[in-house]
Amino acid sequence: MKVVIENSVCLNTGDAAILLAIRHILRSIAGGDVQFLVFDSQPDVAARLYPKKDYPDLEFHKLLSESLFKDQRGGGIKGRLKSIYNRGVWRALRRFAQTGGAGSVFFSQDDRRGLEAYANADLVVTTGGTYLVENYDLEKRLNQFRIDAMLGKDPIFFTQSLGPFKKSYNRQELGPIFDRAPLILLRDERSRNHILDLVKDPGKCHVVADAVFALADSDRIKKLLGTAPAPTGRVAISVRHWSFVSDGEDGMRRYLDSIREIATILVRDHAKEVTFVSTCQGVPEYAHDDAKTARAVVGGLDPEIAKHVNVDAAFHTPDQLMSLVKDCDFVVATRMHMMIMSLCVGTPVLPIAYEFKTKEVAKRIGVADLLLDIDTVTPSEAAEKLGRFIGNLDHYRRASLEAVLDEHASAMSATTQLSSVTGSRSPNVAGNVGKSGEQRLARLRNSKHESQGEPVI
Repeated sequence: MKVVIENSVCLNTGDAAILLAIRHILRSIAGGDVQFLVFDSQPDVAARLYPKKDYPDLEFHKLLSESLFKDQRGGGIKGRLKSIYNRGVWRALRRFAQTGGAGSVFFSQDDRRGLEAYANADLVVTTGGTYLVENYDLEKRLNQFRIDAMLGKDPIFFTQSLGPFKKSYNRQELGPIFDRAPLILLRDERSRNHILDLVKDPGKCHVVADAVFALADSDRIKKLLGTAPAPTGRVAISVRHWSFVSDGEDGMRRYLDSIREIATILVRDHAKEVTFVSTCQGVPEYAHDDAKTARAVVGGLDPEIAKHVNVDAAFHTPDQLMSLVKDCDFVVATRMHMMIMSLCVGTPVLPIAYEFKTKEVAKRIGVADLLLDIDTVTPSEAAEKLGRFIGNLDHYRRASLEAVLDEHASAMSATTQLSSVTGSRSPNVAGNVGKSGEQRLARLRNSKHESQGEPVI
């Protein structure tokens, strides 16, 4: 069985964890004879981080929507020339869909390999995550879904946090895409409500736990529920820069001051050794490096406190990251998948939310009363909630880990919905989608969108 997984950004360890979770879930349905063709924004780097010797069933390709088309932002003569070029690409794609011939001046050798991979795929999955939100320009995602439709490969949407969609353009374009999708998996009821008025068949929209909960070590968690572990004196903290924080730079300063307060209390009052580590770090080619934010926090600590604080700036695969936090007393997590991977190995978490997705997970694992919000957190609130968390750690550990077993079962329940659609291929709708794709590109010449951002996991 050949499975295309598109829209991945595996330089982000959280996104890579989603990929490995999808792999785990689909293997549980189809067995071990599955090849995963991963269409990523930076496939060469992803292949270096996840080499064939360790991941023989993963094959990385450049995301076609990024490889084939020219970015039209900027306008002017260059913008018009790029628009003409892009219309030529759409015509070449339509010819490929109709005849199977990839011999076009618009296609590089790698593009041809990618197109052949799609043509031969038994299933197309758009990866889980939070990339269909209007903080970001959705055009590259929309173009990828148009390519899918042209090639007759309408994707399954893996567990998403998405919406709300307030822009008429996005609503107009996403409605038909959601309608063609055979299955849409959502991480929370809020996301499901965001698309109910865009989907003709809401019965194919299912709320299940984030896919990464499928990686939970349920045997270890059950053992930890039976016997509380002895403290190790180690705590991990995950931070990030967030461009959309309320009050801009003042908001980020307030957030960083709150993290400093947490680190100071952990060392001064509880004799903890603190390590800053996160899911987005240690990859020079990636636009985000949480270690940079961590160093800014540590640089503002009292020197006596800083002696007991370390910044682990290295890249870690999901397995390595979970191994690293396995023996921590707890984790303070801003990155949501840092939170989930910690819980998957039985380590309790004090969460800091920067989007609603973390708030939804916090409710489900029993720590909503402790949740810190990046938009409003203050050092005094952080100190108060940290105190409550540590003072009732056994209670919160038990509540969270019991919930993780439920989340694991929920994530794996996706196999029921997937089993009903993996046996049939998507209908070939290439006959008219090519023309509409070209018409959309023509409309885009006069459309204005926000700058494209990378997926937030």
